[in-house]
Amino acid sequence: MIKMDLRREWRRNKKVFLAIMTIALPAITDLFAQTLLGFFDMLMVGKLGAEAISSVGVGNAPINAVLPIFFAVSIGTTALVSRAYGSNNKKEGKNAMAQSLILSLPISLGITLLLFIFKDKTLQLVGRANDMNLQMTGEYYATVLLGMPFLCFNVVFFAAYRSISKANMPMIANILSIFSNILFNYLFIFVFGWGVMGAGIATTLSRGMITCIFIYTTFFTKRFWVSIPLRKLKLFDKNMSGRILKVGIPAAVEQGVFRIGMLIFEMMVISLGTMAYTSHKIALTAESFSFNMGFGFSVAGTALVGQQLGKGSAKNAHRDAMATTALAIFMMSLFGLTFFIIPGTIIHMFTDEPEIKEMATVALRLVSICQPFQAVSMVLSGCLRGAGDTKAVLWITAIGMYIIRIPLTYFFLYKMDTGLSGAWIVMTIDLAFRSIACYRVFKKGRWSYVSV
Repeated sequence: MIKMDLRREWRRNKKVFLAIMTIALPAITDLFAQTLLGFFDMLMVGKLGAEAISSVGVGNAPINAVLPIFFAVSIGTTALVSRAYGSNNKKEGKNAMAQSLILSLPISLGITLLLFIFKDKTLQLVGRANDMNLQMTGEYYATVLLGMPFLCFNVVFFAAYRSISKANMPMIANILSIFSNILFNYLFIFVFGWGVMGAGIATTLSRGMITCIFIYTTFFTKRFWVSIPLRKLKLFDKNMSGRILKVGIPAAVEQGVFRIGMLIFEMMVISLGTMAYTSHKIALTAESFSFNMGFGFSVAGTALVGQQLGKGSAKNAHRDAMATTALAIFMMSLFGLTFFIIPGTIIHMFTDEPEIKEMATVALRLVSICQPFQAVSMVLSGCLRGAGDTKAVLWITAIGMYIIRIPLTYFFLYKMDTGLSGAWIVMTIDLAFRSIACYRVFKKGRWSYVSV
């Protein structure tokens, strides 16, 4: 599908690879930091038992389902800020950043309020396994909901700084949050004895700390390309807000389609019982190291394609996208090989329960097969978003989720009774389809004509 002679490509495009790694390495480190945060959360919460792990998983599921609304703003931010940066139009870039944050305030507060109002009904719908502890889940869910506005602002800040090749800023902020989260987890879970509610409080405080860091660097310093003094902040720019949403709304619908589909998929897995769902979450946590590697390269592809289009060079945008994809395939395939060879060793870090280890090991081996497909899907969909062609990604995601993943998962789990392994087989099929579809769409080149 893609020629991957990395040695030859390195000689031909050394500057391109360096530009990719300038964005990708901090983004990957940043995402590994977030993965480590989840890893330590899982280890600490895991000490409370399988019931606590399931409560945290179910408590996070509704929040993950509404994240696409935040992406509506952040994808628009990426497309506009990266193009402004490529053309060195500081006025437009700063205004795009400011309007993104202004749009985030009512959106995040409104969603938080709605989720609080329908808290009990939502958790009853998601956590429908007979052995689910809904009281424990509710305690965690309520404390994490308080940090939703912080999460929304952080998504926008991260998008803007990565768009100007300053991916090191989100990385630094997240590394600092890891140490604070571990400290708060230990304090609230074990010293104060607040259990999963303590884990939720720790997560919210850590997210709030990241928001404070970016408010300072954006509004109270002049160090960065997107820094803007508060006195020059335009409260509302209808035209710029419209441009952000023009790109962002299809991206939000795409992410909404994906997240709601994932919620349905997760509900099917939850219905298998606490042991199966715990195995599922452990395997996902282990696989997230590779996923975040791909996401880091996707961030680089998104920013570089937008910057090159801002400079008026569709040819260089295509070159950067292919180089980024090749690197992602190589790195994620290495992770896939590790998952296939030593899955038991990886799973053992999370649990000693034989039944959970057996199911999680099978899941991790299955997902190892699809790592190259996942790399292509993640990077090229990111490149399409960076070009502003969010509608194409929407259609690919919708078909993959609602024509392939959900129907096949239902068939494998409830008709063939395959258990957890069936869900992961379907996941692999879905990722293979999306990788092929993204490559075909990108190859046609229509994305290079999209205006934002």
